[in-house]
Amino acid sequence: MKAIMYVAHGSRLPEKNREFRVFVEKIMQKRLESCQKIAFLEKEDETMVLVGGAMIRAGATEITVVPMLLFPAMHATKDIPEHVANLRAKHPDVAFRIADTFGAEPETIAVAASRIRAADPGPDAKILVIAHGSASYAEPRKQMESVVAQLGNNVSLGMLHGEPNYKQVATELAATNQNIYWMPYFLFKGQLVDKIRAGITEVSEAWRETDCLNLDPELANAVLRKIEEVSP
Repeated sequence: MKAIMYVAHGSRLPEKNREFRVFVEKIMQKRLESCQKIAFLEKEDETMVLVGGAMIRAGATEITVVPMLLFPAMHATKDIPEHVANLRAKHPDVAFRIADTFGAEPETIAVAASRIRAADPGPDAKILVIAHGSASYAEPRKQMESVVAQLGNNVSLGMLHGEPNYKQVATELAATNQNIYWMPYFLFKGQLVDKIRAGITEVSEAWRETDCLNLDPELANAVLRKIEEVSP
């Protein structure tokens, strides 16, 4: 039996986890697999090992693991593969496949562009797009540079972690511009976006914030494509 495990980071805010479940359930409805479950990296009662074990007991012989993450940093590159390796060691007869992240997919970029348009920044505005980033992995920055290039010439990139540091970029923009917007390139607003907002306020209280990706339904198509790419 084929199965799909959707792996999320998880939030300390229960309402965010509920919103995420609703988002993933809509993706599940577009797949034919009868066994589809959500696992969380930061939720002890729904870990990959526990959820994977339940799937296998239910009869799963092929499991596609889908990182519900924007970019391949530590969670997608290290944590998820390690959990899959543990499951594979316990269940050598089960086939596992890991899909790619979806932060640089066309649908995700289109949602970001729509968020910027909705803020109506005007032709003279500068936009600072801020992503999570990584101090240890280069791929998130590489992919985000491609994303920003597609969003327009007036768009700059900043990272919460790694380079370019968002506060440094914000300070440089503030020195030469007054009409500036910033966009959190995150699936939903939570503690990290709150942290970035506080940092931006230190630079300028006049900047305006666009909405984040906010689990837009269009993102589902990007996830579905990543599943198809690893499906036999």
